[in-house]
Amino acid sequence: MRFSSKFFSPCSTDILENLKTEATMYFHWPFCKNICTFCSFNKYKKVENSFSKIIDERMEKCLIKETETILGFTGIKKINSIYFGGGTPSLAPTTTISRIINCVKQLTNVDEQAEITIECNPSSLSMTKTLEEYFKFGINRVSVGVQSLDDGTLKVLGRDHSANDSVMLLKSALDVFGSDAVSVDLLFRKPGDTIQSWKNELNEILSYKPHHISLYELTPERGTPLFRQLQSGTVVLPNEDDAASMYILALELLKEYGFERYEISNFARAGSCAQSSHNMSYWNGTQYVGIGPGAHSRFFPLGANSRESRVQALDPKSWQDLVERNGHATRLCRQQSQIDVLSELVATSLRTTKGIQPKRWLIFQPEYSLVDVFEQAPSIQMLFLSGNLQWSVDGSLQATEKGLNVVDSILPNILTVLNEFYETNKLKV
Repeated sequence: MRFSSKFFSPCSTDILENLKTEATMYFHWPFCKNICTFCSFNKYKKVENSFSKIIDERMEKCLIKETETILGFTGIKKINSIYFGGGTPSLAPTTTISRIINCVKQLTNVDEQAEITIECNPSSLSMTKTLEEYFKFGINRVSVGVQSLDDGTLKVLGRDHSANDSVMLLKSALDVFGSDAVSVDLLFRKPGDTIQSWKNELNEILSYKPHHISLYELTPERGTPLFRQLQSGTVVLPNEDDAASMYILALELLKEYGFERYEISNFARAGSCAQSSHNMSYWNGTQYVGIGPGAHSRFFPLGANSRESRVQALDPKSWQDLVERNGHATRLCRQQSQIDVLSELVATSLRTTKGIQPKRWLIFQPEYSLVDVFEQAPSIQMLFLSGNLQWSVDGSLQATEKGLNVVDSILPNILTVLNEFYETNKLKV
């Protein structure tokens, strides 16, 4: 199906101005009890000693101070969701989480129904009591880092909990928050995984009836202990064909259980309210503010027409020193060009089943529609003919079910077409 550019109406200035007043917020707690062998995130092992309380108090003060400073740079009036990630944010004192939420509410309008999520590691919680405290002060969604239900695999991955710990936390979270508000993180292609063991693992998790599951292929990054173990041959992962089979098996099994894929790694039970609105905001190009060591942001500074990309200092000690000195610890701040913004929108939106929606595209590129940019490109036509891309009824450019399975391999072609269009039409980048 082909759409004329007349299908799209120009984006008004009012839409962009409204976009500048809304955002999501991410808070990074960088400490962990133990460092997983596969993890490449910005994290640091916390040693419990007589200074632990002082360290926690300093982190809390700096997180709040940076929140006040960064929000002051913006025209943000409404926060649509808040997410606590890490590291292991469930290691932070519950009072710290509560005070951060209250700080955001004092500075902006946070709707009573706004999604407020915290990642929970099974070894870091005293189960029900802490979850109940979270619930009382506004947390309404929990992401449980199960990763595996095999104790031997958990040990290889450097996890500091057992499979039983994960199950107990999952059950407690479901009791406190309800099915729609609990998400489970699982890894596949782990050391020791077989197609049958993976099927058994998924069936067990599904038997507890969560309404949201995130599945991630284990991809060891250079510099991690697991990467070194793979290089030395002391650890072996399933081959690529088996990994692909595991993912296809998961798609089939989750569909049998009534789940729908709405992003390549994320699945929600059909008819539930379990989709992550926080993550959807990233994929749809909404501005977001990241607070804490190594956090990333995309937002419009007050009075500006161009969006900024910001990255905070990585090391917690350096980050704290900078926050105490300057009010914030931004180490990298760059004005994004229109092509930067559109490239990010394409790369994230095509990972979702809704694809690149014209109303979102036109916020950032009101002059040329999706059809203008992509319709005539030969490489895009090949992706249509091969059944990997399609136009939806509303004019969205989408990856098909087939295309979603290989979206990472087709994205480079799509981004190349976008860049070539800008060069050909001499548009400002």
